[in-house]
Amino acid sequence: MVCFDGVLKKGLAFLLLTVLSSWAWCQERPKMAIGFNYYPGFLVAHREDSKNLEAHTHGFELQISKQQSVQPWAGFYKKPEIYMGLLYMNLGTPDLVGNAFAAMPGIETSLKSFSHSEIRIRFSTGLAYLTKKFDIYDNRRNQAIGSHINGVMQGFATWETHKLNNPWHLQIGFGLTHFSNGSYRVPNLGVNMPSLYVGGNYLIEQKPHRNPIKDTLDNRAWQFYAAYGFKERSLTKTTGFHIWNIGATRIKQVNLKRSWRFGSDIYIDKTHHFIDYPDEPLTGLSIPDMMEFGVYAGHQLLISRVYFITDIGFYPYKPSANKFITYQRLGFNYHFNQHGYILAALKTHFGIADHFTWGFGYRL
Repeated sequence: MVCFDGVLKKGLAFLLLTVLSSWAWCQERPKMAIGFNYYPGFLVAHREDSKNLEAHTHGFELQISKQQSVQPWAGFYKKPEIYMGLLYMNLGTPDLVGNAFAAMPGIETSLKSFSHSEIRIRFSTGLAYLTKKFDIYDNRRNQAIGSHINGVMQGFATWETHKLNNPWHLQIGFGLTHFSNGSYRVPNLGVNMPSLYVGGNYLIEQKPHRNPIKDTLDNRAWQFYAAYGFKERSLTKTTGFHIWNIGATRIKQVNLKRSWRFGSDIYIDKTHHFIDYPDEPLTGLSIPDMMEFGVYAGHQLLISRVYFITDIGFYPYKPSANKFITYQRLGFNYHFNQHGYILAALKTHFGIADHFTWGFGYRL
């Protein structure tokens, strides 16, 4: 376990200075900002297999953000800020998990404004490189991370203070950082790091846009998509499984901000046969031996050209009784025009990652 008392004391001193300062609330938020954030926390084991990875952690992030104020969707989120962050995180066990380097786009918005401050929330997701991973010979004690490349997700609640006519905005808060690869490589327990958040943003004035951008991404009635994924299921066998997915979704729009989703999925997945008969060959399987048929309902949230999706479904048909009868999906669709979009999603079974998929869709 790594000791970082000196770093923690500096972080707590900075946090204390932030709390003791008093500022007046700035009515007009500038359009762009450059920020630096510090994350003192600890890695928490959520499975017995990763207890040996528990340690103090700390991280640093450089970010640039831009306020969204002229797009129609921005009004639903109180003119949020879209940002790109570059993150370095020391995961506390240099010989087992090592360090993480990540690039994460995200969104931050205000929940409640006061005379001298705001309560804000921020979410981000991206790709990360972890310097240490499981190796059956050299790093067997790392049962959480099976690949160098991982997905990263962050969620934080913060308190931000303002000073009138001062370009610096300071924040404190708390939240969670998560790394995992979606079972692309095993093992994939993933790592979770609750932490404090201490940040400072230097605001850059910009002239407002003269011509508001019209939102041309209205929801259409039907969406059709095709996607591909890959996963592993065994530490001792190097067999990887290709996942193919096609589906159709009916959209019920509520407003420019959100819509309901209802649809059906077909997955081609050979892991059903592997789970039931791990020593048998995977060649010559029939479609019913590999096919999952699912129906689902969900929700999608619009932020600019991106729809964040959450679905819950169940399998009217699946070839193996060893899999859960229900599934969940988290992901996003990026619409590059009125009809075409790119999709990425993580399919899970009660919080256990099954696989990632990437693909394309078409909206009628």
